[in-house]
Amino acid sequence: MRPNVSSKHLNKTRVSPRRSRNMVALLSLALLIAACGSSSSATSKTSSSSTAASGSSKSPYVIHAILSTTGSAAAVGAPEEAALKGAEAYVNSTGGIDGHPLKFAIQNNQSSPTVAASLASNLVASKVPIIMAGTVGSTVAAVDGLVTSSGPLIWNLSPVNSGPPHSFIFADSASLPQLILSSMVYAKDRGWTRIAAITTTDTSGVTGLKSLKAALKQPALSSIKIVANETFNPSAVSVATQLAVIKAANPQAVFEWSTGTPTTTFFQDYSQAGMTNIPVITGYGNAIPKVLERFGSALPTYLYFANERFELGPSALTGAAAATTKAFYDEMKAQHSSVSAIASLAWDPTMILVDALRHLGVKATPTQLKKYIENIHGFQGANGVYNFSPTNHRGYDPTSLVMTQWVKQSNKFTVSKITYPKSLGG
Repeated sequence: MRPNVSSKHLNKTRVSPRRSRNMVALLSLALLIAACGSSSSATSKTSSSSTAASGSSKSPYVIHAILSTTGSAAAVGAPEEAALKGAEAYVNSTGGIDGHPLKFAIQNNQSSPTVAASLASNLVASKVPIIMAGTVGSTVAAVDGLVTSSGPLIWNLSPVNSGPPHSFIFADSASLPQLILSSMVYAKDRGWTRIAAITTTDTSGVTGLKSLKAALKQPALSSIKIVANETFNPSAVSVATQLAVIKAANPQAVFEWSTGTPTTTFFQDYSQAGMTNIPVITGYGNAIPKVLERFGSALPTYLYFANERFELGPSALTGAAAATTKAFYDEMKAQHSSVSAIASLAWDPTMILVDALRHLGVKATPTQLKKYIENIHGFQGANGVYNFSPTNHRGYDPTSLVMTQWVKQSNKFTVSKITYPKSLGG
């Protein structure tokens, strides 16, 4: 049974008179839904029950999403899709948007930037107000490149791609530089000062390596040195040659930055090279339990990801943070999908957009949505706290980040807090 939680859990500090009236109305609606019994786990049934409960047959509000549901990034696109469907069901179980059920129209970019651009071009020409762009850096960038001076509002579901100040592009969660900086803070705390890097030659890998080098320029992290620096094409079927160079450099840990199929290639060759006892730090795009479970004992013994606050679990949180995190956990379970960082990247933007639409109405323009979101402060998402501004279209507070380790013996994550030096905001 889904929690019947009012829109007050899509929380931020600014409260207007209209917001108060909406909250009361939605709370009444949620209580009515609860009295009528449990919602169906099927999105279509949930939408119908929400519409029936409101005594209305309003048309769905459609948000378009372009994801990688096939191709090399499909393992990342799958949890994104599940999270959007779960968020859709949750929003509809709490009243929809002014009585309109939410509906995601998901299109497959086939993990191809060219396909992503083609799909987005059609949506831009149709003047849709919102596009959610996934799944990896290159496909997201292809969509971002089509934004015009009047929209649409694009939300990037990737830490690689940020939203430029004053633009119609927003991005969720911590940025890639923030994630990698946090990873290196953790590495220093573990005494790992000899780091080897292996990254892909695509947008994600190039940005990852650049962010790693920038992080190590911080005085607080100057003791960490890169002892080997190898790259590989995302389509490569082997990285054995690169790993031989890295192994000879005798690193204390390996920084690997890729997502999807390239990471699978890395893990396979890492095991064959006899390097499983050397710790690996990688991106949370690879922190997908169902994928990691398939590797079993072939995974590195010590596998780490800088990750989001939701990993602490709803019981470790309070108030709106606990409520939205619990809803996220419950809906991912209803979708028969793992709770993962990739899924959370799709969940929080949905909650933020729905908050805006519940205030502005379903006819809100991209410009109205943009201005509203730029004034959101203290929004409690599953990933952490958001404080947007015209010059900050990510809005994420990096102190919400944690470090997770995949324990292959139990197929579970353990979570550690990251202690930042004062010079880095600690």
